[in-house]
Amino acid sequence: MSDCNVRAYSAEARCRPLHSRLRTSVATACTLLAVAACAGASGAGAVSTAPLPALSARDFARSVDAMLTAPRFRNANWGVLIVDPIRGDTLYSRNAGKLFMPASNQKLLTGATALAQLGPDYRFTTRFASTGSLRDGVIDGDLVVLGTGDPTFSDSLWSGDHRNAFRAMADSLATRGVHAISGSLIRGGAPFTDGACGYGWEADDLNEPFAACVEELFVNEGLVRVRRDGDSEATSSAEVAIRNPRGAFFAALRDAFVERGIVVAGGTDSTRVARDSALVPLFTMASPPLATILARMLKPSQNQIAELLFKTIGRERGGAGRADSARRVVERQLVAWGADSAGFAVRDGSGVSRHDYLTPETIMRVLDAMRRHPSYADWRAALPIAGVDGTLATRMRGTAAEGNVRAKTGTVDKARSLSGYVTTADGKTLMFSFLCNNFTVPNREVELVQDAILVTLASRPVPRR
Repeated sequence: MSDCNVRAYSAEARCRPLHSRLRTSVATACTLLAVAACAGASGAGAVSTAPLPALSARDFARSVDAMLTAPRFRNANWGVLIVDPIRGDTLYSRNAGKLFMPASNQKLLTGATALAQLGPDYRFTTRFASTGSLRDGVIDGDLVVLGTGDPTFSDSLWSGDHRNAFRAMADSLATRGVHAISGSLIRGGAPFTDGACGYGWEADDLNEPFAACVEELFVNEGLVRVRRDGDSEATSSAEVAIRNPRGAFFAALRDAFVERGIVVAGGTDSTRVARDSALVPLFTMASPPLATILARMLKPSQNQIAELLFKTIGRERGGAGRADSARRVVERQLVAWGADSAGFAVRDGSGVSRHDYLTPETIMRVLDAMRRHPSYADWRAALPIAGVDGTLATRMRGTAAEGNVRAKTGTVDKARSLSGYVTTADGKTLMFSFLCNNFTVPNREVELVQDAILVTLASRPVPRR
C-alpha cells in the first residue's frame, strides 16, 4: 500500500481532505433517511435503483453529519469511516481513531486472521483410535476420540441434521468390521487448555445459544432444541445452550452406534483421557475447508465457530490453544497490516465480550488487507449480502444496495456495528465502518442511518471533490 493510502485511513492526516466541520444540510439528510425508510425490513415500498447524480463531497459530508448528530443520538457515540481505497481518499470520518465496542464486527478480525494464518483450505480433524487391537470385529479396549475443535458437526453443515455426522462416524467404524467395543468411549488430550467460555462473557447469557461455551469436541454449534408444552395442545420448541459439549458429543456418538448395531460394553466417559502414545489409529474425520466454515461463521454471525477458530489460531500459530495465545497472534497480524497498536483490544473471537474494543481505522486496515489478499474471493463470498442472506437478508431491499453491500453486522446491548464494502453507481468499491455505542433508541434507528448512507453510495457515483 502506498504511503498516501496509509495516511488516508487516519482521521487526523488524510491524503486528500474531503470535508471539514460544516453547517448541516438537513434537507439532504432527510432525503437519505427517506431512502432508507423505504428499504425497511419487509422490503415494502421499494425505491428506484436507477443511478442518481453524484453528490459533492461537501454535501455528502453535511448530510451524514446531520444524521449522526440528530437529537435522538445526543447520548450516542458514533465512529464512522468511509474510504476509497484505490484513490486513497477518505470520503467521511468521525471519531475514526476512537475505541468502540464492536460486537460481532470482532469476527472480521478472527476470520481475516484465520484466512491469513491458516489458509482457505485448512481443515479441522477428528481422529479415532483404540487402546487395544481389533480381533473378530471387537476392539479389545477403549475407543478414543481426539478432537481439535471441529465446529461443523451441525444441522447447517450436515444436510439439516447434525446426527448425520455421527452416523458417518459409526459407518466408518462399521466398514472396518467393528461391531463391538469391549471398553468405553473416551477422549484424547484436550488441545484447548483454558476455560470453555470467553473472557468477559456475562453469566446471565450462558444459558443462551449465542453464549454456549466451546470445547474440542463440539456438537451442533452449541445448541439443542427442546420441546416445551404450553397450556394449550400446541407444542413449541426452544433452543438451549449445551452446557457440557464433550458429554453431548459422546451422547450423539453413542446413539449413532446404537442405530448401527455397534455395542459399547463400557458405556461412555467424557472425563477419562487416554494417553496418545499408546493408541492404535483407526480413521480420521476431516471438516469442510476454512472457506466454507468462514461463510457459516460470518453470514449468520455464529459465535461458537468464531471462538473455536480463535483458539485454533492460538494453537496453530501461537503455541497454545488458549484465548491469550490467540489474542497475541491476532494482535501481531493487525500490526503487520498497519493498525495502530492503541487501536484495538482483543479479548475473544466473537465479540460477545464487552471487553473487546476497536477503532474504525483498525477495521479499515482489516478490510483493506483482505481486499488485497489472494483469498479475497472467499472472504467476500463469506460476508452477508444486503437484502439477500445472512444478518443483512432483510435490510436495504429494493434499493441499489441490495445484492451490492457485503458487510458484517454486530449487536450487543448499546452497540450496533456494520463494516464492509459497497460498490458505487460508477463501479468503484468503497470500504466503510460504522460503529455506534451508548445509544438508547431502538437498534433499528441506528440501522436506518447505516442503510441510508450505503443506499446513497450505491445509488450514485463516488462523491466528487
